[in-house]
Amino acid sequence: MGGDSDTLACITGGIAEAFYGMPQELRDETLKRLPEDIREGYELFRWNIGQR
Repeated sequence: MGGDSDTLACITGGIAEAFYGMPQELRDETLKRLPEDIREGYELFRWNIGQR
């Protein structure tokens, strides 16, 4: 088939989250591990999505 399995898994995970959401405890743990600037970008993105 070719391609990188890790890349395909990341893409699939992102699509799955859009359809099914993510448990809050997993979201909290993930955000805790991100650098501050990335976390701020994520929060801004989520806020902008909520404004639509």
